[in-house]
Amino acid sequence: MDGTRLRESWYAALDKAQAHFRQLLTSHASTDWKRVPVTNDGATPASKGKGRASGVPEVPDVMVHRRATKTSESVYRAVLEVPIGDEPVSLEMWKSVLVTPELRKEWDPAVESAQLLEMFDQATRISKVNFRLGWPANPRDAVTISRTFNDATTLIDISTSLPRSPDEPTYLRPSPPYVRSDVALFAWCIQRIQPQPKDPSSRSSPPLPKLRITCFWQHNFRLLWNLGSGSSLGQQLGAMTVGLYKTVQQRGARVPLLTGYGNGVSIERVRFAIDREALTVDYSIVPEDEDHPQPAEHSLEELHTIREIRRLTRSVEFSLPAAQGWDVQLSTKGSSEEVSLLPWTAHATRPSSSSQSAEPGVVDQPKFVFTVKHAPLPNDHSVLKVRVVIELSGPSSGLRLNGIPQPIEDLEARDPSSFFISQSMFQDASSTAEKSFQTQSSVATTATSTSRASTINGERPPIARTLTERSAVAEKSILSRVKRNYIYFSSLLQEPEAKWKQTVESRGVSVSQLDSIDPTLVVYRAEATFVGIGLWDLYAAITTPGARAYWDKLYDDAVLLEDVNELTELWHFKTKPAWPVNGRDMVVLKTVYKSPTTIHVFAFSADDPNLFPQIPPADPNVIRTQVDLQGWAIEALSPNTVLVTLLEQSDPKGWSNKGSIPQQMITAVAGIGEFAIKCGGPPIVTRLEGAKANQLRYDHERGNFRVEYEGCAKRRVSSDAEGGRGAGSPSLPVIECEIRCDLDTWASSLDIVVDPPPQSIAALRRHRFSAGGGGLWLTITHDAVFSEQERLQAIVRRGPMSAPKEKGLVMVNGVKVDVDVEEMPEREMKNLTKQKRVKPARVPLDQPPVLGVIRRRKAEWDADKDPQSADDDSNKASSPAASTTSFVTTPPSFATSFSKFFTYAVEQATTTTQQAVAAISPAIAGGEDAMPSSSKPPMQYALEALAFVQDLHSQSTGDGWTVVSEKDFPVHRRVYPEISSVIPVHKGEKVVEGVAAEEIASVLKSYDCRKQWDSRFDSVSVLEAYGADAHTAFVVMKGGFPFRDRGFYLSSLMARETVSPPMSRRGTTEAEQSSSENRAAIFYVSASFSPESVNHFSTAKYNAYSLPVGRVYLDAWILETLDPYSAEKYAIPSTRCTRVVAVDYAGSIPAAVNSMINGMLPKSILAVESYLKNLSPSPLMRLPAAGFMLAPPPEDKLRTPQAGWTLRKKDASRTFVTAAFVPSNKVYSSLMVLNGSASLSPAAGNDRTPRPSRILPSSNSVSGAAESEPSPTSDPQSDNSEPSASERRIRAARSRSPRARDLTGRSSTMFTPRGEVRHPVDLLVSELIVDSKLYPGGYEVILRSRVVKGGKSQLPLPASAAAQAESSGVPADGENVLPLACGAYTLPPSPLHSAGLNADRPPRHLLRFTLPTAQYQMSTIVDPLTGETRSAPPKPQWLLDLEEGRAIIDVRVQPTAAATGSTATAPGKTAAVAVNGVPVAVMSEKESLTALGRDELLDSRASKTDVLARSVSAEEQVPAGLQVPLAVAQHLLEAAAKTSEPSDSPEPQEKESTPAPCESAEDAGEKSQTSPVPSPAEAHPPEGAANGLMRFLNSYHLPFSPSRRSSALLSPTSPEGSTRSPLSAGAPKEGGAASSKPENNGVAGAVLTRTATRGGATYPLSTVLIVALIAFLVGSLLRSLVSPADFIYVVTDEKELGSVSAGWREMRRLLEFKYVLGGWDFQIAAVRRH
Repeated sequence: MDGTRLRESWYAALDKAQAHFRQLLTSHASTDWKRVPVTNDGATPASKGKGRASGVPEVPDVMVHRRATKTSESVYRAVLEVPIGDEPVSLEMWKSVLVTPELRKEWDPAVESAQLLEMFDQATRISKVNFRLGWPANPRDAVTISRTFNDATTLIDISTSLPRSPDEPTYLRPSPPYVRSDVALFAWCIQRIQPQPKDPSSRSSPPLPKLRITCFWQHNFRLLWNLGSGSSLGQQLGAMTVGLYKTVQQRGARVPLLTGYGNGVSIERVRFAIDREALTVDYSIVPEDEDHPQPAEHSLEELHTIREIRRLTRSVEFSLPAAQGWDVQLSTKGSSEEVSLLPWTAHATRPSSSSQSAEPGVVDQPKFVFTVKHAPLPNDHSVLKVRVVIELSGPSSGLRLNGIPQPIEDLEARDPSSFFISQSMFQDASSTAEKSFQTQSSVATTATSTSRASTINGERPPIARTLTERSAVAEKSILSRVKRNYIYFSSLLQEPEAKWKQTVESRGVSVSQLDSIDPTLVVYRAEATFVGIGLWDLYAAITTPGARAYWDKLYDDAVLLEDVNELTELWHFKTKPAWPVNGRDMVVLKTVYKSPTTIHVFAFSADDPNLFPQIPPADPNVIRTQVDLQGWAIEALSPNTVLVTLLEQSDPKGWSNKGSIPQQMITAVAGIGEFAIKCGGPPIVTRLEGAKANQLRYDHERGNFRVEYEGCAKRRVSSDAEGGRGAGSPSLPVIECEIRCDLDTWASSLDIVVDPPPQSIAALRRHRFSAGGGGLWLTITHDAVFSEQERLQAIVRRGPMSAPKEKGLVMVNGVKVDVDVEEMPEREMKNLTKQKRVKPARVPLDQPPVLGVIRRRKAEWDADKDPQSADDDSNKASSPAASTTSFVTTPPSFATSFSKFFTYAVEQATTTTQQAVAAISPAIAGGEDAMPSSSKPPMQYALEALAFVQDLHSQSTGDGWTVVSEKDFPVHRRVYPEISSVIPVHKGEKVVEGVAAEEIASVLKSYDCRKQWDSRFDSVSVLEAYGADAHTAFVVMKGGFPFRDRGFYLSSLMARETVSPPMSRRGTTEAEQSSSENRAAIFYVSASFSPESVNHFSTAKYNAYSLPVGRVYLDAWILETLDPYSAEKYAIPSTRCTRVVAVDYAGSIPAAVNSMINGMLPKSILAVESYLKNLSPSPLMRLPAAGFMLAPPPEDKLRTPQAGWTLRKKDASRTFVTAAFVPSNKVYSSLMVLNGSASLSPAAGNDRTPRPSRILPSSNSVSGAAESEPSPTSDPQSDNSEPSASERRIRAARSRSPRARDLTGRSSTMFTPRGEVRHPVDLLVSELIVDSKLYPGGYEVILRSRVVKGGKSQLPLPASAAAQAESSGVPADGENVLPLACGAYTLPPSPLHSAGLNADRPPRHLLRFTLPTAQYQMSTIVDPLTGETRSAPPKPQWLLDLEEGRAIIDVRVQPTAAATGSTATAPGKTAAVAVNGVPVAVMSEKESLTALGRDELLDSRASKTDVLARSVSAEEQVPAGLQVPLAVAQHLLEAAAKTSEPSDSPEPQEKESTPAPCESAEDAGEKSQTSPVPSPAEAHPPEGAANGLMRFLNSYHLPFSPSRRSSALLSPTSPEGSTRSPLSAGAPKEGGAASSKPENNGVAGAVLTRTATRGGATYPLSTVLIVALIAFLVGSLLRSLVSPADFIYVVTDEKELGSVSAGWREMRRLLEFKYVLGGWDFQIAAVRRH
């Protein structure tokens, strides 16, 4: 049969269905139609009332009738009438939904998926539909041909199945496990009916028009299993009809439609993406075919078709709803360069308002026609491929073509006769318009229709009752036993985990026992997960008895006794005896239920010979096992991961007790998994139609599978079109045997023998991980008439070794069979292997899935009913406004005809010209997308971005993502309305091998490193720091020619997910202990905030060129260190890097360029990867840590958007401010704050380490100030009895035991749990990790510290990292106030770090900085031997200042001066380490482990990191710790803001100025006199002497004139001074006037005190001293009033200690001087007696 005859047969099938539809349409009044009742399960009366009141139809509103036929399936008719009132009705919306196959699963609950296979002609299409029906046996599908007719008031859509033929295309062949069903008729008729008044002379208002929806349904699913009663089928049809109505209302105006194409166009693929609402059409421009013969006479429809084909020569035409905005992307690819450059034109038109339909109440949907016309091909050998993507774009209306707005012209509509409809069919449809379908719903009819005879027996044959010679009672008994056991099996599967107690675990199998109060009930459960294997392979290994011989040496035989029905078989299993245990056998009834992701196989003993006469008699030498339940649950967690669960409740009888069952279960489950992984899935029969199996045998050693079967008329499904699947007469029945084979592992080629030879054989191969069922599927077809009395058999063997090794070769009876292969794209294959594991919900598989879908959709409709009815009025009110503003975004057109012609000519330019014009068409964002709100704090935007990224990371990658690019690695995009409705979110993901996540995070945080790998990054100005490296900054990104650079106001922070620790750490390795923590994802997010939030900064300083400001909706990095013990073969360590971006560059950059830049940003992962290959990890501050710990998101997903954030401080002593690393000179600098009041309190004992021993060399104690008692040193070479230097270091560091430190933090008592006296420990300030590979010649650590009293002022941020590097010399005495001690240790290698697996790589060092506070916290004790009183030495000044304030510590690491040009350190030698110029010895790895212990060395200090958590009960959206910055860039502040900054000192202090030239200082003084500064009261009122309690001094006239020197000293710091370190700028020089009081420096690097008053006057020193004295006395008085009372009990005689009842006194201190003499305090107090 050639192609012409094939097309004619398809047209004939469609014409036959059309004639059948006309016959059913005209017989609407026949008495053969019987009413089928439709129930509304689960609907409350209130919901029914609401549905009636709101006019929304419900399922009971659908009238369903059935008409029985003698030769085929019954025909069902569903009718729904909806009153429409005066609302206009557009049939275009109904047509768009009906002709789009992908939308069918939205409105038909029985459909799983649908797709368009081929456009047969302009009005005819071929589709494939996959149904949910057919499970638990095999699902059903159908391939249908459809045609649509319509006029102004009627729309008809008719579908029917395609007939089978030998020359059919690939898509018509069987597609196992789906079974091809037969759709005799599936037709829709949509009519707008205007009822006529009964009495024309009556003055009453005419009846309202209504919309009648009619569906005819005749479908043979080829099921032996009954679908249920007629009422359930009627319920399905009712839900389908209501679902279509609701889908049209929701999506009808949002679906583009391909309306036509002409000669020279070949449509290849049409797809509609529901989530994106995008239509993709692939077509080719081919040479025109004008040689086809033209018949002499044409009908009206044929003439219309020929005219349309000629009109649309080399053109395609689309219909787009005008109420929405559309984005059209058109791309071409030709067979040659000349063909690719062929011009094309696009034209958009709409009918004018004067040419609307004259039919009353019928208004066409506002739409416009989009036409693309191509130029002729240069020759007959050229082909041009075109792809058109039409996607819904945002809230605005209009049309964009490749990013360019297109005008839409008004044209006169074409002739109304252009509607494609058969006149005869239109007459038949219009004849039923005035007929009522309510006449059939009489009581008698209803009673008849609900009888069992009409609803079940007349609907379709029930389950085959007489497959054997059993009676109907026996068949029912068997089915009830199967159902009862499956209910028991499924209930055990759904038992909660708490009901199972684990008994044994071995070979990857975990066995647990049901915890039951009945001791006789013994149920075991075995679970195991297998990776690298599919669902069907494991199912074949479990259900093939012969495979058991591979892993069970006691297996003897398995015989199929009877094939009971399609799902149930009777088996007899035997096992060999093993002395002293006898052999066993069992007779079980095995049943298989299947679904797409789960297969249940359960069996139980059959012992009734009346029901099963085939049961063999018991052998006296064999013990028959009683099996109450043996069930397998096979669940696909992912395409290559399967979870197997075995439930066993049996009694082996004999000497063997039930205690041996767990070991047998372990052997069975582990053996099956090993067999499936090594040998693959053996061949298995998945379906037998029209026959029953007699024998099933599998011999693993020989590698063959044998099935014997015979025809069975009782299993044959009756259908007219049944025989059409064969090649002969369509009336002949057939026998089908479906076999599934594994061509990947079990065999590479197959040799099959079928006897007798089959009538036809079809072979389909899918990828082993395909969702449709992987493997090779064979469908063997026999003629049932000639083969019914014969014994049929099929033998499947592995291909012979001597044959040519051609993979995938299938030979049947010595003849090669063509195998259809479903190709899987490489990208989809990778996505399947990386798909996350999701455990499917455990639901019973014996329930029809369609009913569950109907219930779920009813619940959704009920939930949407109230909002829908409430929004009706608002929609009506807004419709006129929407119509008037629907084309606002289209460019204006000129009035004159010449201008109109010129505009049209310009718009039809070539693609090259269009892309050039695109540079002047910017992307416009409106509403909230235009600019961030200033009402939100800056960090709130970063927190919202963090919440989105956390949710995105926790979700599995689902539908909705569109591939943008697949080069190097795939980049996807998707529009998230919560981020932006205009700018899509782009995401890229790649695994970076050889690098840990912490190392990548350090590179991403460093802006200086970013300049090296980010080609678009230009500069940055950090504005504010909030602690833990959370900050705001102004970032400049390069725009690229011809666009200017862009500035962005960004708030950034870093957070790490919290993970639960392992249950037990005993017996685990170091990597296993820390793997869960290291594999936690690290999020580094940035988002734009409002520029108004930082308006106190000078824009001219950080945005000197007035760059346009863009918006970063989201810029996030997700770093996740991969599990080193996973099956993926990646280097150790490896990190999965994901970048998610959504950036709007604003300005004049068009949308296409903006999207292109966003698409390239995820590719920066490659730049980071190449940059890291040539870079050693930068130093890392471990304590205090940068970033936050991120708690899991709230479980209540509905309230998550309203959740705020809480910040829980875990370390109140230390705060990380900022850090910078300059890769050019390898200088690392960081700034931290040490809170003395929190760290030196008794509760902070957990943060301290024991002080160094006295025998430590003095080089380990680094201090800027002279020590009062220097540590004694001893030469190890002077005396042989002295311990070595390493032993002394170990002995000294051993006193810093982590156990002692942890115990100190747990209890506040002075004794340890062992009863020993707890000794005070030194304060651990910071920990720094340095990779010595970065500094091969050694490195030097520069420490600067100062103490600030009060601790409430904001710190200054350094100007840049380079400026910090310039002042990196050894600090002066005044720049290092705290006597910080440093200990250097060697970290052991870790496999989760890039330096861990290289033995020759230099090690990493751990630097621990401590303060010697332990010696000052000793309690006063009396020596019992000598009577000497020992007390702690007096506290030094730095400690007293630290207790009342906070310390600012600057840590800097740089290469040593001698190592700048030196080579690497020789192997075996340790890199030299110096701290403030003093060498520090580095302990070896062994010494470090002995001194601190492995846990202390590898502790990541996660318990000290602040925790961020989303909480619904949070008081504010942003925690208080992230609302006020900890440090600000004071060199970028406005001048007025600088003068109003509060100072730390209570009174002005004179101080030498910064080292600037004298001339500049004098000029500054003159400027302060001549140009007054605005009053501080206008901005921020200062807290100096001019305000508050001392403001009365301003009223007195002071006759002292200000001096030039004082004004110069109090002037703002010079620009040169602002580039210095924040510590060096504020610290006085040696010998300065204020060197004795370093704590009164004020804010370092900023203005020392208030520069000038309103009149520019200053005060002499005498006035300042008087004010200070008064303030001191008043402050002491106030402090004494609020200080707590001391209660002292005075004892005159020791005997009074026995009973204390009186003598209490209350004392209030008025004045106190501490440490007056010898540890005594001087107090003045008032005492009251009690």
